[in-house]
Amino acid sequence: MPILNPSDMASPASGGWVERLEHQLGANWAAIRGARRATAEKRLALRQAFERNIASDTSLVVFGSIAREEMTSGSDSDWILLVDGQAQPEHSEQRHAIAAEFDRLGFQKPGRSGVFGCMVGSHDIVHEIGGEDDTNSNTTRRVLLLLESLPVGNREAYDRVRRQILKRYLHDDRGLTRATRTSRVPRFLLNDLTRYWRTVTVDFVYKQRADANGKWALRNAKLRMSRKLVFASGLLRCFFCELEPWAQEARERLALPSNDISGLLIYMERELSQTPLELLARAASRPSVNRLTQRKLFDSYDRFLAILDDPQKREALERMAQADMASSAVWEEIRQISHAFQSGLKEVFFGDDEGLRKLTTDYGVF
Repeated sequence: MPILNPSDMASPASGGWVERLEHQLGANWAAIRGARRATAEKRLALRQAFERNIASDTSLVVFGSIAREEMTSGSDSDWILLVDGQAQPEHSEQRHAIAAEFDRLGFQKPGRSGVFGCMVGSHDIVHEIGGEDDTNSNTTRRVLLLLESLPVGNREAYDRVRRQILKRYLHDDRGLTRATRTSRVPRFLLNDLTRYWRTVTVDFVYKQRADANGKWALRNAKLRMSRKLVFASGLLRCFFCELEPWAQEARERLALPSNDISGLLIYMERELSQTPLELLARAASRPSVNRLTQRKLFDSYDRFLAILDDPQKREALERMAQADMASSAVWEEIRQISHAFQSGLKEVFFGDDEGLRKLTTDYGVF
């Protein structure tokens, strides 16, 4: 059986999984559609600006909402200049030119953490997985390169690096290639995605203490919704290696005496072309997932994007002090939609679908 592009997997002739689910449910997810339109406009502006301005040993990579197709009026612009080659003085000049071009195009600056808006070599991202030298910044860049990234202009370095990251996760996972059990879930990758999610949640509390006057409520809202979505999509990418019939050939190659990972590598590279929201819609479209669960997930996420695109509500979240949360109507709305989103995720992973429930129980905690 050939390994197919996920975009061709039982998708409608036009549109994707979210659009099809919206049509089937008779829903109106206007904010999701609006965010996709806004993303398309911003991506076009970036392509026009950088199409011929990125050297072959580098790739400009953007992260966050523009990679997830979830841009709103207040979205920032997280990016790195990914270098996969010898260090050159020109790389620093290129980084400054990129930052200036983002400013000219009206993008907001990356956050102050130093994770983004900088030049990053490929060596540590590929070779430092685990251990003391795998810093929070290194883990963040590596995981997000897999789960929510987009190359702009020349993508050769991006494709090489992401392929080598996946190859590390699959090649070094002896349980994947040599286990006697029949299930084939990339546990090394799954564990690193879980570690990243737990690090994000712990760092949230650290930032809350270190930057008491920062955008605490907005960070909390994103943690409850978009950050949680990215983690859920990572789980699904791993679980679909076992569940999806389109990965059957890849699983069979793993069982060969040669423990051939090439099929799974190709399959997962193609999986990464789907956004987190598309992947969640694909999971929610499994026959055993009920309509109420589907509506919980996507009605709540649509309302979340609508809040982020509302200047007054977004500003209220940015300025909100913890003491104001109990009386804030905007925060109460965030609480309600995040609880619905959490409930929907629990039903997908632990309730409605037997295959996902078993894999979540077997691999998701222990």
